[in-house]
Amino acid sequence: MKKLHRNTAQGIVDALSNIFYKNGRATRVLEKLNVANPKWGARDRNRVHKATYEIIRWKNYYCFLSGTEKNLTDVPQLWNLLGTWLVVNSIELPNWEEFTFLDIKKIKVNQKEKITSEISKSIPNWLYERGREELCEKWDDELEALNLEAKLILRVNRIVISPKKLQQELLDKHQIETHFIKGYDDALQLNVRKNLRKNPLYLKGYFEIQDANSQKIAPFTEVKPGMKVIDGCAGTGGKTLHLASLMRNKGDIIAFDIERNKIKELSKRARRNKVKCIIKSWVGDAHYKESLTKWADRVLIDAPCSGLGTLKRNPELKWKLTHDSILEVINLQRKILLEQSKWVKEGGKLIYATCSSLASENQRQIEWFLKQVEGADFRLEKEEIFYAHETQFDGFYAARLVRDICE
Repeated sequence: MKKLHRNTAQGIVDALSNIFYKNGRATRVLEKLNVANPKWGARDRNRVHKATYEIIRWKNYYCFLSGTEKNLTDVPQLWNLLGTWLVVNSIELPNWEEFTFLDIKKIKVNQKEKITSEISKSIPNWLYERGREELCEKWDDELEALNLEAKLILRVNRIVISPKKLQQELLDKHQIETHFIKGYDDALQLNVRKNLRKNPLYLKGYFEIQDANSQKIAPFTEVKPGMKVIDGCAGTGGKTLHLASLMRNKGDIIAFDIERNKIKELSKRARRNKVKCIIKSWVGDAHYKESLTKWADRVLIDAPCSGLGTLKRNPELKWKLTHDSILEVINLQRKILLEQSKWVKEGGKLIYATCSSLASENQRQIEWFLKQVEGADFRLEKEEIFYAHETQFDGFYAARLVRDICE
């Protein structure tokens, strides 16, 4: 039977404490934890990573099994959840003081009990009800898919290498096996998950790590070499770099974001990816933005959103969201649509995308925009919903609108 070492167990509890009680983001918390524990081997890091994510993902279910209060408030509760994870995964429960009050028989009895969707899907009740209201029968299927671990997907940077050549180099030089995904032209999926942030091919800009459905957004814009493009909510530049790759480094891209640190990271990634067509990455001011009126062939709004479509990789989000936070992001999306739609030239196209499953952040936002004065010149050309349960990747929405030419 597998065992859990004390140092590894403490790492898991420390990670959970930072995520649940200090509002940390799981990916960053685990990265810092790995640095703080240089003696951990690959097996230790993988165990900490797996346990942390599964406990976050299934918090409500593990609370039910162990009889722990769902509203976590202290560290002993986290040890209860860790012990429950050990029992559920048939890993020997150490004879430690932290597990003294954990009832293994009770856990096994509760595993056979009939439970509500809030528990079985491990999601706050209000969020479950909202999803049911907006997605109807699709919501349960979507939650099932979003509770599975995310696959590790690479996006090939065609500026410097072809997908087939990259696949061969990964295999020949690093013994990393990958496979192509039908319908995703630039994607390679790893057969076995590995940390590739220090891989020489990554450092040379041959690929980025990007979910497969996220890779659908840039092609959806229908960009071509030589175009003028604005990425209005660029973040750290995942889709900006994909746009540059599709444009074969020819044309002009302007990338905006409200966070200066993200723009700095975008610039760093652009250099690594050998991207030269980003003419400005900008936090921006009102005067400069005004000069872009009707300038762009394409404007991509990868809008701030609830992030519900990314629960595979960011399961902590479902415990941090509130009705008010979703309302705030809906209002922000509308503000951005009104502002950035002005940058689309006549005959150009506006692309609105989110990584959310909720219609209130997606279809309903487009319906609202088209009724506004700013949307009067636009018509909906196409929209797509990439459901997690249909694709096995993150959930995404995308709408493409055309600005009519005034005669």
